[in-house]
Amino acid sequence: MVWPGKGMSWKEFFTELKNEYINDNVSNVAGAVTFAALLAIFPFLLFLVALAGLIIDPAQAQVLIQELGKVAPAAVTDILGQRINDLAASNSVGLLTVGGLGAVWAASGGVVAMMDALNTVYDVKESRPFWKIRGIAILVTLCGAVLSILASAAMVATPAVAHWLGEPLGTVVMWLRLPFAGLMMMLVWAIIYYVLPDVEQDFKFITPGSVVGVVLWLLASFGFSIYVRNFSSYDVSYGALGGVIVLLMWMWISAQVILLGAEINALIEHKSPEGKAPGAKHLDEPGPNVTKGELRRAEQEEIAMLRQQPPPPPPVPPRMSPLRAAITWAMGFGMGLFLMRRYER
Repeated sequence: MVWPGKGMSWKEFFTELKNEYINDNVSNVAGAVTFAALLAIFPFLLFLVALAGLIIDPAQAQVLIQELGKVAPAAVTDILGQRINDLAASNSVGLLTVGGLGAVWAASGGVVAMMDALNTVYDVKESRPFWKIRGIAILVTLCGAVLSILASAAMVATPAVAHWLGEPLGTVVMWLRLPFAGLMMMLVWAIIYYVLPDVEQDFKFITPGSVVGVVLWLLASFGFSIYVRNFSSYDVSYGALGGVIVLLMWMWISAQVILLGAEINALIEHKSPEGKAPGAKHLDEPGPNVTKGELRRAEQEEIAMLRQQPPPPPPVPPRMSPLRAAITWAMGFGMGLFLMRRYER
């Protein structure tokens, strides 16, 4: 397996990563994912709170938003937290039987958009039938809701467990809470990279992007939060929509980081001898150990060489044999005499 600094220089790695980011239009693709995710996030929260009412206190789902507020801008947590509070105050449990199916269907639209985006990163066209695409999206949505509830319950229970254990184990448990949450996020990202694109994946080729992606997401979210808090003027520029704009920007940054992690996975896999070829879908399709950028440049060089070659000379008409030439001349001479005599008459 090729790694940056081992089989591939760091300069080559970052150059290829930059080129793939540009060639795959990651920023524009992330914008499309953001739009779909915005339409999906509130139906997802609706279903999440309704499902949480069967397992835990729906208000405890707010714990996830509070943890998110440690890295994300306050405007993001305000909008999402207020929506969760409103849903928890209503009788949302009945939505599991009335509107639950519609909420899950709408929420899965964001997953479908991410599937298309990851296919773009891997240079493959979607070949799965509609029922399989939507089925995977709904299953991922349901799993996401269940994991969110379990994570909320774990965060609520951790302080009580730490208090029950006492010192020093309780302090160790509290300190390990955030690293454990980070590892769980990496596992979730790896599952996203494994399940969503229309390619067969090997976990060793999706681990690098999962680890780097989560770290970059934490740094990007924290940095954007500092920027919004100290330097931005979204409220002045957009007024009451300032919080919504901040939410959109944060979702757009998050989508870009997820796609960047997929680009890292694809780059390392295509360069490794045991990896797939660029554009291949199956593990038994070994590639030429080149990245998408190298393959694209080779094709461009081949086209340029073909254009530089001089055009082939025009075909030379075949020479007639003496007998055929004599017959042709005689026929032409006879036709000419015939026309002259007819004209004289």
